[in-house]
Amino acid sequence: ETDAETDGETVLAAGTEIISEGIMYTSNGDGTCKIVGIGDCTDACVVIPEYAPSGERVVSVDSGAFFGCSTVTAIQIPASVTKIGALAFSACKNLMYISVNAQNPHYRDVDGILYSKDTSTLILYPPMRAGSELTIYAGTSEIAEMAFYNCAYLRAVYYTGSPEQWEAIAIGSKNYSLIAAAKVFYANGK
Repeated sequence: ETDAETDGETVLAAGTEIISEGIMYTSNGDGTCKIVGIGDCTDACVVIPEYAPSGERVVSVDSGAFFGCSTVTAIQIPASVTKIGALAFSACKNLMYISVNAQNPHYRDVDGILYSKDTSTLILYPPMRAGSELTIYAGTSEIAEMAFYNCAYLRAVYYTGSPEQWEAIAIGSKNYSLIAAAKVFYANGK
């Protein structure tokens, strides 16, 4: 299925995914591009496209690209994105949910939380995520800087490992909500 142009407007073929418009891209010069900012996109649910309006494949989101964007409540990440820079979605105070295409080889979401594909790194816990509890599994060895910044509802973290394993996790700076949450340890699994 293809898109058709009529009087300068793109008409999407049936079944074509709706994408957010106004996002800022920079070409990598090899048929791929990266997202460098929110631009004039005002969508509450930002759908990152697999291909930019230029036709280039979207392969990365720059560090801080959406940093501090208060209009975003949800983000959809396609399979084509293989690199998400540090703090790309941090301080988005109204962010509730992040979803990642299941075919993405580098990232995944677990209940709306952004992780590396193997879940060894917790990248971002959305600040407005519903619910006051979170389970972190013993396989998580790193928590990114500002992954738990200004989380409105988080009160308790259940960890499937021991207190000693918890202490070995590399926890980035400005994770105040994680530090303040009560910890419950399940050394032998839940």
